[in-house]
Amino acid sequence: MLTLLSQVGCSGVVQYAEDLTDRRTGRTWFVRTPAAVGGFVGFGVGVPVSVVALPVTYVIYESARRQDAASVDALSTLLWPSFVLWRGGNLLGTPFDAVEWASYRAWRGPVQLTEAEREDVETQVDAQCLPSYPVEPIYPRPRS
Repeated sequence: MLTLLSQVGCSGVVQYAEDLTDRRTGRTWFVRTPAAVGGFVGFGVGVPVSVVALPVTYVIYESARRQDAASVDALSTLLWPSFVLWRGGNLLGTPFDAVEWASYRAWRGPVQLTEAEREDVETQVDAQCLPSYPVEPIYPRPRS
């Protein structure tokens, strides 16, 4: 079991915790509400823990800042316990997600895009994938 969990990695768990509160993932209020409340309580509980852990997190922040000052964020380093408990609190929505998936989302068809949404997606893909070249006119512009 521990080997399986080590293969999952932290980023997958964090992404899943974020998805539990995101409306765009198709989750209803039944899942989003307990996840959001759990995240709020987790962050609130984490603030005193962050204050207690400040001597340790400050040393970590200073040593990381000396190595690479551009990529180190003080807030996320010093409040790391709060962020961990925030995402851990979001995971309280997991049982609700399982119930909703088994009873509702698994049986739904794929979401159909409207014409405007489809056009937006196609425009974004075209802007990212197709090359763009500057245009220089060959002939002079006609006088008006």
